[in-house]
Amino acid sequence: MRGVVIEAEWAPKNPEELTPRQRDGHWAVYANTAYRNPSASLRMLPTPENPGPHEVILRVGACGICGSDVHMFETDDDGYMLLPYHLRAPVVTGHEISGTVVAVGTEVTEFAEGDLVAAEEIQWCGRCTPCRGGYWNQCQFVEDLGFTIDGGFAEFLKVDAKHCWSLNEVAERYGSAEIALEVGATCEPTSVAYEGIFTRAGGFKPGSAVAVFGAGPIGLAAVALVSASGASRVFCFETLPGRRKLASDLGATHVYNPAEVPAAEVIAEQTHGRGVAMAVEASGNFPAVMRPAEQALAVGGKISVIGMDARPAQLRYIDHQLKAASTYGSLGHCGSWDFPNVIALMASGRIDMSLAITKRHPLERLVDAIDETKNRSDGKVLVKPGITSG
Repeated sequence: MRGVVIEAEWAPKNPEELTPRQRDGHWAVYANTAYRNPSASLRMLPTPENPGPHEVILRVGACGICGSDVHMFETDDDGYMLLPYHLRAPVVTGHEISGTVVAVGTEVTEFAEGDLVAAEEIQWCGRCTPCRGGYWNQCQFVEDLGFTIDGGFAEFLKVDAKHCWSLNEVAERYGSAEIALEVGATCEPTSVAYEGIFTRAGGFKPGSAVAVFGAGPIGLAAVALVSASGASRVFCFETLPGRRKLASDLGATHVYNPAEVPAAEVIAEQTHGRGVAMAVEASGNFPAVMRPAEQALAVGGKISVIGMDARPAQLRYIDHQLKAASTYGSLGHCGSWDFPNVIALMASGRIDMSLAITKRHPLERLVDAIDETKNRSDGKVLVKPGITSG
């Protein structure tokens, strides 16, 4: 099969701090402190076969390009990746995955050949203390599709069935398996938004105002989710006009360029001084966003931090105290409730993430598509191994 493999030089900045697992397996907790000079190529790889008892093999239908994928290709002045997340290279990248089941293990009962599924990125063990406590995305032995084990920028993928969720009802909703697979590839970023807004931060009361900072794919998913959940006003702050249009299409009621208007002031004006019940950080630009988000909160308001940024940011916790406010850090998704609830919203038509999809590329154009995505002007960009160039 064909697959895109990323390679990089293993050069940890602080090798004395590595555990044996990290040192011997070149398993980086933060790629930006361990891997440099990345390169990627399309290769012929062994096609997965003979699934284990609990595994399925998928023909990849679509795989989304995430900002994290872009960060693997971007480097600092010393050549280190900008990705502040796990990595073990070389690896087939891609973690926003949907596909068709083409083979099932002997103990798999929930799926059959021909089923459409979305696959979780986070491959939790289910046995460690965090997993047993319900924190699967904090698994002590986590592996990540497209980061530490082979992912979805390939024609086929072998994965444990416990990490897959049926898209058959989504196909019924759209009347098309192809559209269901495209929408299914947005399940992972939408579940990341769901995790931060509802699972971690506990959501908000219907009728409240909510602000979303950033209208990349996760920010767009956040807009769709809070709109479907009863927010009376959905503010979205995004510098790029194309993404502002997508935010409006997905349910934002007030859309602004934060370079032109002060977010906290416009929120205060539009809410008659009450502020927002929740501010969602989805830009990955903490220094620019966190203070305005804090200033925009209503009494009892919450900040859900979903974007990723290794830089420090300013907060004044006396403002948190005076407003009885809270900040919630969020990472990834928890499959047992995020994925099925997101898929149920998609299947019912309450959210339509097909509106966020702006481009589709064949597998051989992945590296070019990554370069195009670096300008952050698109919505969700998909790679579809089954289509060809031209």
